[in-house]
Amino acid sequence: MRSYRPKKARRPSIIILASGLAVILATALIIRYRLPENSSRQAAQEAHKQTQDMESVANKNTPDGMVIKEVSKPEVIDYNELEKEGIIKDLMASRKKDLGMYDSLDMVVKFDETFTVGGITVSMQEILEQAAARQGKVFETQLTESGSRQPGKVTTYGVYVVQPGDNIWNIHFRILKEYYARKGIEVEDRADEPTDAGVSSGIGKILKFSESMVIIYNLKEKTVDDNINIIEPLSKVIIYNMEEVFSLLDKIDFNHVDRLQFDGTNIWIPIHN
Repeated sequence: MRSYRPKKARRPSIIILASGLAVILATALIIRYRLPENSSRQAAQEAHKQTQDMESVANKNTPDGMVIKEVSKPEVIDYNELEKEGIIKDLMASRKKDLGMYDSLDMVVKFDETFTVGGITVSMQEILEQAAARQGKVFETQLTESGSRQPGKVTTYGVYVVQPGDNIWNIHFRILKEYYARKGIEVEDRADEPTDAGVSSGIGKILKFSESMVIIYNLKEKTVDDNINIIEPLSKVIIYNMEEVFSLLDKIDFNHVDRLQFDGTNIWIPIHN
């Protein structure tokens, strides 16, 4: 049995159990949870490289002399430009395609980028540093050859702009449904509701656990918000570390999702051979 403890103080842990080992569960040692240094998501790594390649060159000559216009990187990613033909729309479409997430995220932003919503511009680095500081942590970065700073491991962040009528549960549910849809699994609209016996479904347990995996950022006050139950339309964004999201969901066998256990802090994921 493997078990995990959250890598950040306020985040719950992901705990993996072998099926039927109740005695072992009672005596198990808890170790610190860390995302794997070499992610199993080879596709995500390849997608990152492809995106870098596309963003590093504005034009490329083919052997026959034709010039192909590639997606270039804007100085600021403007939410209000997402539906307009141009660089930002093309870049977001490319990044969403790399992730396989098209509808549940508004923007896909890197550590060293800034984005604008409703005329308010914020730096992703500042958001991450502020979120880490609230947990008594230091957001570690390292110098690149060019002298700029970046995190020890480059991560992609999904950004969703809160709309009227939204709630955190439904926002998470849309992401979960899209993740499984790309695997050919249709998650029913009522899959997040409790069973007839009043017990939380496996999907419901994932969604509740997911509340601790996001950053809620207040654009107007430019602060990280700790209250996940109050989200104001067009003034707050939900930020996902996509590597963490995929790392969690990749561990879960959907055929046994209802066997998940969640105690309000930790989630147990059965291992099936």
